[in-house]
Amino acid sequence: MTTKKHTLTLLQHHHELTNAIACDRELPRQIKTLLVGISTFFNLSNQCAFPSRAQISKRTGYCTNHITTLIKQAVEMGVLVSTPQYVLVPGESAPRQTSNKYEFVLESFGLFFSKAKALLNRNLRQKSTNQATNEREAKKRIDHIDTILNDDSDSLNTITTLKKPTDSAPPT
Repeated sequence: MTTKKHTLTLLQHHHELTNAIACDRELPRQIKTLLVGISTFFNLSNQCAFPSRAQISKRTGYCTNHITTLIKQAVEMGVLVSTPQYVLVPGESAPRQTSNKYEFVLESFGLFFSKAKALLNRNLRQKSTNQATNEREAKKRIDHIDTILNDDSDSLNTITTLKKPTDSAPPT
């Protein structure tokens, strides 16, 4: 896939997202630090992250109030989507807000995600790993059989050598 900027790359692991954010030269340093911090919580299969502001603060070193400001700036820049999450607590009239849901605009970092392609690539990697394992096991069996056959042929050579009469021995 391509965009106006560059070709999009299939996102296969959250570390690729972290690297793409860290290598982006257009982002301000503080926004970049915030996004790298959030990306470490990124769940690839759900395409989102749910860290609390305190967790992000611990990861980035910024205070929680500054985290709130940086999140707002990242949303305004169009690189992050922040959705508040609410939980209905028994005994309370209004729902209580929990940590926000953070989604990255992958295209802005030159990435895209396709569950079908990711599953296909994972299955291909597993298949090649299984095939390599099977080949190693087969090679071990063949080497073992070769060793046994070599030992048997050495034993046969020794036995035939012992059975041959020698010319220097006197006849009995």
